[in-house]
Amino acid sequence: VADGTNKKVRVLSKANLTEIGTIGNGGGRYPGQFLVVDAIATDAQGNVYTGENHHGKRVQKFVPGR
Repeated sequence: VADGTNKKVRVLSKANLTEIGTIGNGGGRYPGQFLVVDAIATDAQGNVYTGENHHGKRVQKFVPGR
């Protein structure tokens, strides 16, 4: 779930919707940072992709365990 106020993505448990982790370390343009997260997607390997459509217009890929 995108949390624009805190500039991060919150990872929730599918079973009970409790937070089990977060992605992102604050607002900014550097890797791992967000300005405005517009889209979130996952793939079969558990990678998380985020898209931003604000000035920087970029996609970031997050790999589990890194």
